[in-house]
Amino acid sequence: MNLRISLLLICILSWASIFGVLIYKSDIGKEDVENRSNFFYRISSQDLTNISITKNSKTLSWHSGKDHNWFFDNLDGIPANNYRWGGIIDLLSGPKLYRTLADDIDNKSKYGLDDPSLQITMYLKNGDKRILYIGDMTPDGINNYAYMEGQKALVMIDNTWYGVFSRLVEDPPYPDWMFELDPLTAIEFVLINNSKIYKAIGKNKNNEKWHECSLPLAGNPCDGDKEADSELIINRIKHVSEMTILKAEKLNLMFAEDYEGYGLGPNAPYIDIKTVSLDSKGNRTIYNTSMSIGNITEDKTGYYVVAKETKDVIVVEKNWGDKTLSFFQ
Repeated sequence: MNLRISLLLICILSWASIFGVLIYKSDIGKEDVENRSNFFYRISSQDLTNISITKNSKTLSWHSGKDHNWFFDNLDGIPANNYRWGGIIDLLSGPKLYRTLADDIDNKSKYGLDDPSLQITMYLKNGDKRILYIGDMTPDGINNYAYMEGQKALVMIDNTWYGVFSRLVEDPPYPDWMFELDPLTAIEFVLINNSKIYKAIGKNKNNEKWHECSLPLAGNPCDGDKEADSELIINRIKHVSEMTILKAEKLNLMFAEDYEGYGLGPNAPYIDIKTVSLDSKGNRTIYNTSMSIGNITEDKTGYYVVAKETKDVIVVEKNWGDKTLSFFQ
């Protein structure tokens, strides 16, 4: 009798497990359908090849290149800033949909869609393209009106999403090594070679004159008593600020030995320039602009450089490199 009861219980538990799995799978399917419906559209990030964004008649565009990096179309071999670009493609593959306002737009001008504030064109591997138009902000300031070319539905998408792509045009995601440097804001100029300080120059806070700094360096900017040729220093910093970049040679190097082949090891000539910025309250913020100068390229047209402590090796114009290296002589 006990054996029969045991077998019966085993059968009941087995059937319960089967039904449980079926119900669980059914629930997963419903959840997936529900999640998909929360998006305005869905595009696989792997299918995107080019992106163009227009805001206020200004257009910037990018294309997918080697090693999953994205590059500016109008700049030869210049990649988008990894930090700024990270997550952009995933965001573009499908914005969250707040809600559909109408299945058919009655009057585009009511929503700022007759002259959209933002137009995003996405090009796909199969040759298709999708154009997203984004118009005015909703009265509550939380969303924007939008529609997709070829579709009639008027929808609202999150204003934060709109802001991310708007900023790509307003403040392009150039790599950090495409820097701007105002010589008049410089307060310190240091040259290092073979891991030793070759020369250090600082600007006096009181009279704005430059002086040679004492070693070891102390102060910010570095202290010193011997007066330096201020005009010469400003001209050298101005020259550094006018660095002409020919191309990006290698991106995202991970290990110190990866730089050795370009002559960019720890003993390479190194420049560090400190600049200062004052806010409206008179608070000082100090910035560093640095670069290492490596070997000349095989075709003798430029030098390998790492700038702004990035992980990228770039190639700069030879004449700029020659003059910069003369500072160490």
